[in-house]
Amino acid sequence: MAELEAAGEALTARGRHNGVMAPWASDLARAVAADDPARAAALVGYVRDRAERFGTDTAIGESLRCAAALEEGEQAVELLAKAVAFLESSPCAYEHAVARVEYGIAARSASELTRGLSGR
Repeated sequence: MAELEAAGEALTARGRHNGVMAPWASDLARAVAADDPARAAALVGYVRDRAERFGTDTAIGESLRCAAALEEGEQAVELLAKAVAFLESSPCAYEHAVARVEYGIAARSASELTRGLSGR
């Protein structure tokens, strides 16, 4: 966590906020979620804000996937469905497949899980 925090401080001090190129905030949100949910939520807010400003399908999809990791039940399913939709329009096939697998698991959908595992 200290390394992620240091990377975040260094990058933001230089005006570098691209969460796709440097996903420190997403990784840190997941790392602190169990012990500090409020901090994790604040980090997810930062990630989503930066993704919306950056405006690419990849950035937005990855921010939604990060947000879903901190949710449960139907909220997680809805966020993952949105992430899949954005990442499907993205050139990043790996991120799309990961989101589809996570969506398949959360939605308990064998067909979505299979699509994700096959990279379709």
